[in-house]
Amino acid sequence: MSDREFSIQNIVLGSHLWLGLCAAMFTWGSFVLLQQPVSFIYLGFVFAGTMTIYSFHAAVNLNRNNRKSKNSDSLPSFMTGLMWAGCTATVIFYLFLTRSYQVILLLPIGMAILYVFPVYHGKRLKDYPFIKIIAIVISWTTITFWIPVHSISHWWEELAYDYLFIDRLLFFFALAIPFDIRDIQFDKANALKTIPNTIGLDNSQYLALLSLFLAGGFLTMGIELLDVTPSVKIGLLAVYILLGILIIRLKNLPEPRFYSWFIDGILFLYGLVILFLSK
Repeated sequence: MSDREFSIQNIVLGSHLWLGLCAAMFTWGSFVLLQQPVSFIYLGFVFAGTMTIYSFHAAVNLNRNNRKSKNSDSLPSFMTGLMWAGCTATVIFYLFLTRSYQVILLLPIGMAILYVFPVYHGKRLKDYPFIKIIAIVISWTTITFWIPVHSISHWWEELAYDYLFIDRLLFFFALAIPFDIRDIQFDKANALKTIPNTIGLDNSQYLALLSLFLAGGFLTMGIELLDVTPSVKIGLLAVYILLGILIIRLKNLPEPRFYSWFIDGILFLYGLVILFLSK
């Protein structure tokens, strides 16, 4: 195996360890923001599950491309090993979750599986127009918001939680568009209809910025109705502004690692801000 394959950066990004850590930190922050008890077993599930499902998608896509191009490429052995270790940890954590958590998680788990496996007439979820981004937004919102908030009695009847729910949908929509921009050539080659290859790069950036702006508005209204320290609101709005700057920077066509370290890193920063600035 080459030195590149053994590099720390390649291991952390290639195995999606960084993404798993970002997802867990973001979810931790969500529990604290919603003033709910933190389930560290669930955070372990989020970390291991995120790492596993994205590694699994990478393996399936590689196998699919190999069949098309008649190549014999394979994932590095360390990535395969980490994927199966993560899969084992995910199952164990899932079994220790409460029944309500397990039931709610069937939605994102099912979507994650159907995302890469045929649903109807050989088509996967991602093969349907614009379903790719919708599936991502629903899955991430379910994992990072629905789970932490569902224990609050009739949360959907409280404006604060309604506002934060809309904020979360818009936030993940804005966060997902950059990755569709990154994959625009791949998606075109595979006849996947996404927002960037339909309305173009510039319009996609404008749409992401608009979504982020609206998300910031709903976040502000939701936080003001909760007993949350003002510093948290200021800190989170600063994170949203930073994400906006990163979206604008996409015009420079950064390398793929920019998306992994910085766009995904927004999730880590989001959770970190809440943990440090909360009462």
